[in-house]
Amino acid sequence: MEENILMMRCTKCGEMNRLPVVHCKKCGARLDFETAEQHMKDASGPTVEQQIRMAARLAAAFVLLLIVLLMIWPARMTRTTGDEMDAKRYRMKGELLVEALNRGLPASQVIEEKEINAHLSEMLAAQPAARGGLSAHLDDVGARFFPGRAEVFVAIGRGPFTFTGTFYAKPKGSKLVVTGAKAGHLPLPGFLGKLYASTQSGLFRQMKNESRIVRNLDGASVNDGSIELLIQGGN
Repeated sequence: MEENILMMRCTKCGEMNRLPVVHCKKCGARLDFETAEQHMKDASGPTVEQQIRMAARLAAAFVLLLIVLLMIWPARMTRTTGDEMDAKRYRMKGELLVEALNRGLPASQVIEEKEINAHLSEMLAAQPAARGGLSAHLDDVGARFFPGRAEVFVAIGRGPFTFTGTFYAKPKGSKLVVTGAKAGHLPLPGFLGKLYASTQSGLFRQMKNESRIVRNLDGASVNDGSIELLIQGGN
């Protein structure tokens, strides 16, 4: 069987001719090799529409890769962390708020940034050693207070990887509400930040006193380096 047979259509009568003939075997007209060559060149290269589609796919792939890189690129938090006495003061203030809740009385306490971070550092040091594989474990957690807003930072380790999240909150009415977040270095404003924060809320279930205090907040005031918490009476 013959292979690689080249055929060419006659532009005059449409007959297919086997090359390397020069004239059409049916009508005798000279075959137009220049036009055929140009058609082959046009067919071999992508059309403008194909080029646009390819460029769009490349742009979408680049954006997706950028999002993934921003998410897995660990962030850091600079904060003020106190000592053992600061951690004790934080726990004492928390216990006073819980006691007021148990007695159904309103109360307030000013929590210093260095106090809560000292307590969180002790909590991290006391947690069980990380298991092998890709099981999740808490690597870091901290808080910062600025005039009118608070930030909470969380770093979770999974095997050789560390995933970080930063959450932004502001007082609104009697509550502290999440206004945005960052997954790694990827900004997640508004609803996306709230949704991301809801997926990470399980990390703080062990902090029972704090959860109860937050549920019963009657107001909060965030200042530079501190936050004042007001609780309502009742459980």
